[in-house]
Amino acid sequence: MRQLSNLPLPVKLISNQEITKSNSSRLSDILDDQSGIFIVSDFGGGNGIQIQGLDSQYTLLLIDGSPIIGRQSGTLDLDRISIGNIEQIEIIKGSSSSLYGTDAIGGVVNLITTMTNDSISADISYKFSSFNTNDISMNIGKISNKGHNLNLYFNSFNSEGYDLNDNPVLNTVEPYKSYTGFLRHNFKKNKWSFFSSSRIYNENQDFTLDLNSYGRNIINESSINTSINFQNNESHKFVFENYFTNYKNDEEYDLNQNSIDESFFDQSLFKSELRSIFKNDKKNTLTLGIGFYNESLKRNNFYKDKVAQNSINYFVQYEGFIFKNTNYVFGARYDQYDEYDSEFSPRFAIRTQINDNISSKISIGKGFKTPDFRQLYFNFSNSNSGYSVIGFNAAKEIIYNLQNLGQISNLIISEEEFSGNLKPESSISFNLGFNINTYKNIIFDLNFFRNQIQNLIDYKIIATKLNGQSIFSYYNLNKVYTQGIEFNTAFRLLNDFKINFGYQYLEAKDNEAKNQIKKGEVFARLTPNSPAFQIKPKDYYGLYNRSRHNLNLKISYVTKNNFEVYFKSKYRSKYGISDTNGNNLLDDFDEFVDSNLLSDMSISKKYKNYNLSFGVDNLFNYTDPLNIPNYPGRIIYSKLNIKL
Repeated sequence: MRQLSNLPLPVKLISNQEITKSNSSRLSDILDDQSGIFIVSDFGGGNGIQIQGLDSQYTLLLIDGSPIIGRQSGTLDLDRISIGNIEQIEIIKGSSSSLYGTDAIGGVVNLITTMTNDSISADISYKFSSFNTNDISMNIGKISNKGHNLNLYFNSFNSEGYDLNDNPVLNTVEPYKSYTGFLRHNFKKNKWSFFSSSRIYNENQDFTLDLNSYGRNIINESSINTSINFQNNESHKFVFENYFTNYKNDEEYDLNQNSIDESFFDQSLFKSELRSIFKNDKKNTLTLGIGFYNESLKRNNFYKDKVAQNSINYFVQYEGFIFKNTNYVFGARYDQYDEYDSEFSPRFAIRTQINDNISSKISIGKGFKTPDFRQLYFNFSNSNSGYSVIGFNAAKEIIYNLQNLGQISNLIISEEEFSGNLKPESSISFNLGFNINTYKNIIFDLNFFRNQIQNLIDYKIIATKLNGQSIFSYYNLNKVYTQGIEFNTAFRLLNDFKINFGYQYLEAKDNEAKNQIKKGEVFARLTPNSPAFQIKPKDYYGLYNRSRHNLNLKISYVTKNNFEVYFKSKYRSKYGISDTNGNNLLDDFDEFVDSNLLSDMSISKKYKNYNLSFGVDNLFNYTDPLNIPNYPGRIIYSKLNIKL
């Protein structure tokens, strides 16, 4: 495995030691500890990841290099992922589509699962925490005499949920339970090596809507991953991978035991990829590859019963050295799609070891995100208010039919404008970083970044009905950018204290909104009855749900008798989640979510193969039920881990 410091990319590695120390149960817990990363919830309650100011829908999540699916509203819920069998987590920040394709505009999070190094091993843990939450994990590994390496993982997680509101019936989070199973197999013989894995996940949740209405939500997820490697000689290797995954979500509402509403989401993905890897020497590597993707989805409120998308991709990557102290990576990928425009995604990164203590990294790349099926085929009408949302590919025919029925009063955008394809969102990502390692082993990391997104997919009103309600559809609209600075440092104090500190400054804005403000076209009111006044450029705050300042502090202290005290704290400055003065953008006169500080503390004792921990998450009991429902308040826990 290559050293992380030698990669010419903005990469963060979370080791198994850090995962263990954090006592985290789900992926959202450990990622929320990192500088410049936020866990944000969508309107459905799922917890997603925000990197460099780009939302969850722009970050690709992988397990052993293969994508996880199930983005019902753009967000992939991180709480579905148990991390009890994760050896390490790799986070690549910035556009990474040159290697990974769509959805990698903001970055990539790759989870590498555990592979045992012993003839037989067992890792068992139990964590009990507030709200009667039980987390049980078991990880068993075995190496046979014939070279087979087997790893079996099982996790059971259940909670009674929590309530942050005064509603006597509805809870903020209803009780739920989930199960995860994972089987990994590795085998090597002569020039051949084989890898296979299988993952299953099940989640069940029952909830009460009112005194007579009930509901249930069931998630089933499964995946199969296989890889065959043929090492032709020391300088040439073939890799052939196949991956299939399926995600199902069924939600049903009952009134007096009669089904009144049901929603379903059934998504499948098949990926096949062939790579040829050439190594001229230890310093130069050429990778050539071709891949095939097939994605399908069945969902209610869709224009079609089932939609599908095929794509073929071709990619190349070369790693080498210009000088002894300067290495680089060049990659390019071409994705050809059925339903929308093809994309070419290059990336170049270079690293220079300036002297023994200082190195620099520069990377620039193009990323893209294809429109999802919701943006293409959605066909939804709200029965209460009457508004409708329709996908781009469905808009032309639906508008035509509504006109023939005499239900359209005003056509704002002609249906002819929905001919052709909705363009993928694309971005240009730039990162400039410096690593400084002083003679006292104090490490400083500094990274400047900018992401410029084009063809942003948003929604707008395309027509109004006779009842006065609007019809919305998706459209390629404005350009946005995110830019900022990330700073991290790590050092030891008196050999017993280890301190990590991180800071991010972020600016995220809409270019079109800035231009409208400069032209004097944007106004605001302090109160509904007060006179309107013109917004100035300095009043424009930026995109929603982004904080300008983020601080992260971790302190660990280990005694001579293996007691460890671990404290971590994360500060997030204010941010806005909605426009409250009616000008359709976020300015300094809107209402903001107040800044918050979350702190966790734990004490652990290690004795031979046992490790016992006691801890408190959200030490100061911070809650904001209206704006941040995924913060349940103070959580007290204990955890026992046994390694055999």
